[in-house]
Amino acid sequence: MRDSIVLYLNGKRHELRGEPCFATVSDFLRYEKNLRGTKVVCAEGDCGACTVLVARLTGDSLGPYEPINSCISFVYLADRSHLITVEGLRGSSEALHPAQKAMIECNGAQCGYCTPGFVCSLAGLTDSTKSENKGLSEKRVKNALTGNLCRCTGYEAIIKAGCSIPLDAAPKLSSLYDDSLIARDLRQLSGSVEILSNEQSVFLPETADQAVQYINRYPDTRVISGSTDLGVLSNKGKLKLKRLMNLNALRESYEIKEEPDYWNVGAKASLTRIEKALEKDFSEFSKYLNVFASPQIKNAASLAGNIINASPIADSIPFLRVAESELVLKSIQGERMVNINSFIQGGYKKLDLRPGELLIRIRIPKTSARFKLFKVSIRKDLDISTVTFAARYSISKGVIQTFSLAFGGVGPSVLRMSKLEQMAVGQKLEANLFKAMAKMLKQEITPLSDVRGSADYRHQLCHNLLLKFYDEVARQFEPDAELSI
Repeated sequence: MRDSIVLYLNGKRHELRGEPCFATVSDFLRYEKNLRGTKVVCAEGDCGACTVLVARLTGDSLGPYEPINSCISFVYLADRSHLITVEGLRGSSEALHPAQKAMIECNGAQCGYCTPGFVCSLAGLTDSTKSENKGLSEKRVKNALTGNLCRCTGYEAIIKAGCSIPLDAAPKLSSLYDDSLIARDLRQLSGSVEILSNEQSVFLPETADQAVQYINRYPDTRVISGSTDLGVLSNKGKLKLKRLMNLNALRESYEIKEEPDYWNVGAKASLTRIEKALEKDFSEFSKYLNVFASPQIKNAASLAGNIINASPIADSIPFLRVAESELVLKSIQGERMVNINSFIQGGYKKLDLRPGELLIRIRIPKTSARFKLFKVSIRKDLDISTVTFAARYSISKGVIQTFSLAFGGVGPSVLRMSKLEQMAVGQKLEANLFKAMAKMLKQEITPLSDVRGSADYRHQLCHNLLLKFYDEVARQFEPDAELSI
């Protein structure tokens, strides 16, 4: 077992032990390595000033370089990775990276504080666009920059800079340093890792068996996935992370496999990869993930983290509930499979997770039914939900054959609407049916008032979303159908 982590930073090897491993990546860069181009403003992964690029060892080689928020990521999560900061985008060359040059030529910087984060995001976009043999469109640039906030509101110049980057002149990020040598070194670092400090410890198991043995031995262990939520809570002093475990070293946890009847999604598979992999069979969910969060968040976050965190406004859980997803839980006793609708038990963060169990896979059954997913938030992209809506349905000859409905943000957990589901099945797809169902919602949901909306507002949103669902579905099946509003 190793007692240190090894990472590469702008092509240079670093081996770290003890306390430095628990620093945020942004603090490590700024205060340990004096790389001050990485800025910190919100410290909660919202503004993107802290954006850096990371490539993780996947199999025998380094994966793609992806932007992440360094302010909410911890150094131990970078074990067997290569980080590139804004200072490192030149590689060994004296020439600026085309993303840096485009920002200068298009006057994309005003105060300049956010500029390094924008540059790193644009460099990541340039790299992925070259890999996919696509062009840089305005829409593609805007999507890539949803996690970067410019307080001077210089977006027009920044977007122009992104669109003007000459892809032919842009070097692949893997060519800036010798990635093959880096990967060869990182491959030799076999074995699990345990890092100890005075107040914290973290275990990075190499196998799932090691993982469940550890949490059986230490029941107070907190499993941390992409750190997109726990990192925020830690930064804001809301949570003290003491004994931790992370599954970054488990190769199988990154797998997304298509089986004949379902998709198998590993616990560490990122939302970015899930969005792409499920597009064929679950296009509505893939489209929904596009506005789920910024690229920086989606490159780190996982479905498993969203499920176990069990927030009432968790964005993926409404879909997973109506999709009848199954969770594979592992302990020293073996594996068991639980439907997510019985796993979520109704109370606030009350789950059917037994002591010593670890969520290792999510199975999403394939279906011929259709889905509708809605998210209401103050901003379209990268925002906490006020209310979420998910429906799975099938209709034949104007009659509802199957109907599953879930709402988030209206109770102590994401709720399935069983009474409304029973009311709909076997009925004709008509406006009056959905008006009656919308009225029933008053008795079925109990939203709270908070900074994102009052209870009355949430009631009205759910009422309107149900009618919106009817309107959109009615247009699909009967263009001349009576609409609800």
